[in-house]
Amino acid sequence: MTWFADLSPCTYFEENECASGLIAVGWLDRDHDFRRGATSEEFFAKLTELLEHPWQPFFFLGFHSCEICELERPPRGKSNLFVPASGFLYVAPELISHYVSAHRYAPPPEFQEAVLSCPRMRSTEYLEALRANAPKELIEQSALR
Repeated sequence: MTWFADLSPCTYFEENECASGLIAVGWLDRDHDFRRGATSEEFFAKLTELLEHPWQPFFFLGFHSCEICELERPPRGKSNLFVPASGFLYVAPELISHYVSAHRYAPPPEFQEAVLSCPRMRSTEYLEALRANAPKELIEQSALR
């Protein structure tokens, strides 16, 4: 999987010209240290809920596997989570919930706050928050036009 430092521009989608409004969180790998610590049960529950059927403006073939696990068959993910913030979107890989629960990853506090205040996935409020905060190019390329 691609690694990005927390709170750096997420250029994973760079061919779509919207990286400037996408901020990476939780793009971990085994070669880079990451912040560890406790997170609240409320945060983890909301994160898990948002990941049940996340909004996906892009579709990719294939999976990313957890590079931190030393299992023969590590957990895999294929989706990304888009969390509206003030003037941008946080983008996290689906495996972020695994990183929090299995590897004690502690996402940045501002991301945790955004998750806790994020409207229910696919609700009118969530779609309005996307329209208000996502890069214009992302909205133009998705079904949110």
